[in-house]
Amino acid sequence: MKKSLTAALVAALLTAPQGPCINEALAAVAVSRGSGVAVRPAVTTGIASARIKHLALGSSPSGLVLPLRSDQAGLSLPRSLLSPSASQTPLPEAGLSNMAPTPVQDLTPTPTTDIAPQADEAGQAVATPEYSSLPARTRSSAPALRRFGQRLKKIITQAFGRQVRETDPLIGGEAVFPADAPNTLAEASLDIDSNRKYYPSPEDWRDEIFYSVFLDRFSRGPGAKPLGDPKSGTSRHGGNLKGLTNKLDYLEALGVTAILLNPVILGLPEAYHGYAPLHLLAVEPYLGTMADFKTFVKGSHKRGLLVVFDILINHMGPIFEYKDGSRWRGMDEPAKEISEWNHEMRPLELAQVEHFTRHGVIENWQDPEQAVNGDFPPNYRHWASNRPQTQDDLIHMAKWWIKETDIDGMRIDAIRHLDPTFRARFIKEVGEYAAQLGKKNFWFLGENSTGVDAEVARDLVEAGIDSAYNYPEYRRVNWALHGKAPTRVLEDSLRQILSAVGSAAGRLLRFIDNHDTYRFLREGEPIALLRVALAFLLFSIGMPLIYYGTEQAFRQTTGRLDPEGPSLPADPENRPDMFPEGQYKFPSSAGDKFDVKTETFQYLRKLSELRRMHPALSRGDQYVRWSDPNGAGLYAFSRIYQEEEVLVVLNTSGEERGAQMWVDATLSPPGVEFTDSLDASFKVSAFAAEAGGSMVSVSVPPMGTRVLVRPAPKK
Repeated sequence: MKKSLTAALVAALLTAPQGPCINEALAAVAVSRGSGVAVRPAVTTGIASARIKHLALGSSPSGLVLPLRSDQAGLSLPRSLLSPSASQTPLPEAGLSNMAPTPVQDLTPTPTTDIAPQADEAGQAVATPEYSSLPARTRSSAPALRRFGQRLKKIITQAFGRQVRETDPLIGGEAVFPADAPNTLAEASLDIDSNRKYYPSPEDWRDEIFYSVFLDRFSRGPGAKPLGDPKSGTSRHGGNLKGLTNKLDYLEALGVTAILLNPVILGLPEAYHGYAPLHLLAVEPYLGTMADFKTFVKGSHKRGLLVVFDILINHMGPIFEYKDGSRWRGMDEPAKEISEWNHEMRPLELAQVEHFTRHGVIENWQDPEQAVNGDFPPNYRHWASNRPQTQDDLIHMAKWWIKETDIDGMRIDAIRHLDPTFRARFIKEVGEYAAQLGKKNFWFLGENSTGVDAEVARDLVEAGIDSAYNYPEYRRVNWALHGKAPTRVLEDSLRQILSAVGSAAGRLLRFIDNHDTYRFLREGEPIALLRVALAFLLFSIGMPLIYYGTEQAFRQTTGRLDPEGPSLPADPENRPDMFPEGQYKFPSSAGDKFDVKTETFQYLRKLSELRRMHPALSRGDQYVRWSDPNGAGLYAFSRIYQEEEVLVVLNTSGEERGAQMWVDATLSPPGVEFTDSLDASFKVSAFAAEAGGSMVSVSVPPMGTRVLVRPAPKK
């Protein structure tokens, strides 16, 4: 064993490339100095040489030293590994792994960049600081160093029984797959148990109020597993499924009815956001276990809360490398060759090169060919979702999650990057399977951050999804909701989306912030502005989505009102810790943020109650009654459903405003009295207009809201 290990190490070192940061390749192996290999990482400046000749430059009582830099300790190799006769104490026959290790300090550097893809304004991949600070010649050798490090890593792991920790931020560390998770789709049976009762779908999803949870930052329960610097916005902070389950009463008290999760599927350990999957049939151990997830779903259903699962069918994490790098290669050329696999992946049926497009990273996001075939930068590998077998396997996986966990809907990430035929087939077949389980109205939400209404319409029609994020509205109305543009913008935006999708506007998911955008409330802005925006969110046509922390008035330090972008991202600042012991916080998120007595929480709870009490606010058509063309001011609209009319009047200005506006003459004839549901002391009566019809005169306090309801008609 000793001779073979010596030969393997020598062979690895002889083929080691010259270049930067040997610690990037070796990942700072921390093993006993007396029984293993100790690597003190060098900073990212390179080494003089990593050739075997340097073994003669130093020695220690336990072996020889391979210098990494002149001012750093080197790579210490036991003498016995280099020459059997050089060691006075022979190693045990069973191998080095049986020797008791002496703990040494783990000097692995914490990555300073987010593992999430980074891109510039043109969609080009942006190098992380570790690489971008190096000379071009040195950067070009990084893949070779990585391959060398992986070879040496396997040798050392086999010899010492230790797992070597990878620190390259573009690849990440090794994930631990749960022993009880299926390794294959064959193990993930789709047979239906006729005796099991699944939670039924709602009659109409338009009635729901969604709450978006970012699991790692929401609530920390027993067994928390933080990873990395707790004060960094790009590390794992320990929020988990048990913590979320413990806060279900809090969410029920808020009045939300559906919980939208970020991914719980097992992925890259460093990818706290969950969008770098490695094992499609397992729960992320940093979040908990499959049992924890099922307990959460069951607890949600017990309280009448629906669960929407974030399904990942566009890409996997950084699972392999290309021989010629990740630059985009046109579809008229052969697929790229894979040089090596960085990570294991599951299910095994999909761990084959033909299941991936293998044409490199997207460079032009506006090129349709790249959009549906390219990897996400820097190295998230794209499924070949045009292949029937790949489609079969991904559909099987999605069905299994429904059958196994009783979830109620799915958010389909990056839907515009999927093959169009796959999108439609996925929704049809997975929906039909859910119906067999008793979920007759299983819900599909498509994520496409487009600002174009026609693209939203296309996703609804061609893909057949039930809902889509109303990003076009979000992009258009932000300035007006902050009182920085005329409220006529709100009316114009409504007209645009109605023109594009018609009555389907009621099915779109609306938001004022989410995990990819800036928080609505900026530093220095009055909370009253948030209250107006929340009323707009909950009472305008469409389904409202509350982003975690918004009910506690979380803020963004930026004063920017234009959309976020690669050069000015919203994250990670928009993802602070909500749990009290968290260390990634800002003034608005400091302390325990699960206080149900705060002003914003109570206000949002009231809005939620009103939306449930009045079906017109969730199912009704919308008619604009007033908008100001010249600046901040009033925006009024009626929601009408069956025999009910609710008049909502918002004031985005810092002054009291009033106006006379129309109401429906049949439902609200002259003489009918309206009462403000937010202030029962305010009442107005409809009067006859000179030209006919029915009107009301409404005044609204600065940054205030009126929700005017008339008595139910007598039967």
